[in-house]
Amino acid sequence: MRRFPKRHNMILLTVILTNLVLARSILGAAPPLPIDEYWQKVEETQALVQSLWNASPETRRAELDAVADEWEAITSVALPDGTIVPIDHSFMATRMRAKPPDLRQLDTLLTNLLESRDAWSQREVTPADMQALDRILARSEFQWSVQQPSPLEKWLQELWVRFLEFVMNLVPAETLSVAMPILSYVLPGLGALILILVLAYAMRGLLADFVADKEADAENGKDEDLTAAMALKRAQTLSEGGDYRTAVRYLYLSTLLLLEERGLLRYDRSLTNREYLRSIAHKPELAAIFRDVIEVFDRVWYGYRPLDDKAYTWYANRVKELQQQQ
Repeated sequence: MRRFPKRHNMILLTVILTNLVLARSILGAAPPLPIDEYWQKVEETQALVQSLWNASPETRRAELDAVADEWEAITSVALPDGTIVPIDHSFMATRMRAKPPDLRQLDTLLTNLLESRDAWSQREVTPADMQALDRILARSEFQWSVQQPSPLEKWLQELWVRFLEFVMNLVPAETLSVAMPILSYVLPGLGALILILVLAYAMRGLLADFVADKEADAENGKDEDLTAAMALKRAQTLSEGGDYRTAVRYLYLSTLLLLEERGLLRYDRSLTNREYLRSIAHKPELAAIFRDVIEVFDRVWYGYRPLDDKAYTWYANRVKELQQQQ
């Protein structure tokens, strides 16, 4: 009378939701930054770098470490037309965390970024520009190994980008610029809360199943040489004493023993309830009643659902109806 299939379903659900939350962390907590805010961030960072010329090494370290974390969190920018462009700031963050940091190099890097902004809208990109860009990107400081995402990670990233594009098309730009920073904190928190609740529910179910199995093992010690009639009588005694939960177990046990006595199934404690049900699938009317008996037993014995006198009477009548079937 094991209930492994349902237990496996709960574990599978937990794994799926865990992977979704982990995938959310892989995709990064920060949403695409509007391009105007991106350039403002560059200007603010350059002003910070320039203000650190006369600062102590400890102050430089603390300020640059903090801003490096902020830049690493920016993984994409949103253009005015809604296009989302991925960006990798790992090189700049690495330079900010260098010991000691090269403030002159950082200032030059940020100046180059701002100059590219100023020249962006002034002229078209030519083949000569692309060749110059290729020469720049061929330099050693731009060569580092990038871990390729797995097919699942890549699919999740594309799914997240499409979701963001959908939101950006749905919500006005001015509203989105206010809402996105809030969502960047709310979504991960909500995902973590859902994960905690699912894990708690799963653990509760697993512990309940473990306790129920232990109780069943203890009861099984009393089941040696038990017949269907004896199990039915024990259920009646227990129900008269108000122990409906254990009475339900013995009603179900009496059903299994009776079906075995009729040669319809083989009573084996290693079999699951669904395997018992498949044993009588060739008798549809009997199987339909037996399915109800199994479902109530699972809810009461493994799920610890409360059972009052009226519900127990209905269950006992259902068992009686099954046992009267030919």
